[in-house]
Amino acid sequence: YVYCSHNQPDATSYGSMEDYVVLESGDLVNWINHGVVLKPREYSWADGQMNAADVAYKDGWYYFYFPYDKTHIGVAKSRKPEGPWEEAVTDKITTIFDPCVIVDDNGQAYIYGNDHKVDIGEAGTYIMGAKLKENMIELDGDWIRLSEEEVKEATHVFKRKGIYYFHASVGAKTVYWMSDKPLPKYARYKGVLAENSPDSPNHASVIEFKGQWYFFYQRGDVNNGDFFRQSACYEKMTFNPDRTIQPIVYTLDPE
Repeated sequence: YVYCSHNQPDATSYGSMEDYVVLESGDLVNWINHGVVLKPREYSWADGQMNAADVAYKDGWYYFYFPYDKTHIGVAKSRKPEGPWEEAVTDKITTIFDPCVIVDDNGQAYIYGNDHKVDIGEAGTYIMGAKLKENMIELDGDWIRLSEEEVKEATHVFKRKGIYYFHASVGAKTVYWMSDKPLPKYARYKGVLAENSPDSPNHASVIEFKGQWYFFYQRGDVNNGDFFRQSACYEKMTFNPDRTIQPIVYTLDPE
């Protein structure tokens, strides 16, 4: 399942983003577009620009973490990955830019983001992380700075073979870090993961599917799109023997 922020057909900026769509596939070739499944502006407490969201699963519930007014994080929940979704809260649970949530092997959940457009802690813009409580809708402690280097936006985190990978956009590139802890001080900077995606802000995520890792991203140079109307795409991700990642090369190759 791929959870996408949704650009309006006549979009000329990101200010008109107001809802979310879900794409589903059992083989990454044939896709079901469930269309718009969540409209947070229908909730009395959520309005403004709806940027990139994330979904996490725990104890029979899927939790949909969506930003409203750019940086306020709301939550909806569902028993099914495609919905229907219901309010899990009646107000923001925190303030961060570009939320990402993972549930670790021991059941502990973490929320990540960056303090771009938000004033958290030290001056500058860094990867930030925090624990979530068992209920998945409250922070369990303060935000912690995780990167020594500054970032722009688009923070995402995934875990593979005991290593936590953090990636975010810096300038026109996606760069990444590695750590053996979910909340390190600081993660080890490893360099460029991907160049800027075509006609699009560099915002990506990573999943494992049937034993293969994939880098999902967006590009505006297909489907008659543009910088404010992109399509979801993916590339295979390959790891080196030392667990670093081979840089992503953008293609339009279905294989």
